[in-house]
Amino acid sequence: MIRKILILSANPKGTKKLRLDEEMREIKEGLKRAKKREQFSLESAEALRYRDIHRAILDSEPQILHFSGHGAGEEGLVFEVDILPARVSRDS
Repeated sequence: MIRKILILSANPKGTKKLRLDEEMREIKEGLKRAKKREQFSLESAEALRYRDIHRAILDSEPQILHFSGHGAGEEGLVFEVDILPARVSRDS
């Protein structure tokens, strides 16, 4: 049985640029040298928005998930948003 590894990357606009291409290359090179490499396949997807993660997992159905992205301390992960938050107008 081949086990699927899904690599998700998130580097939203306005955040520090990550070296995701280098990380992906390192993972691929490591897998090439693994003893049981024929038992694994690699897939990758961008996860710029939080629902991208959910869709990629549903589409790929991986056994192993590797995520690389930005965090915001205790607030969690940083993603792009589709819609800007509504602004409250205080006209008197």
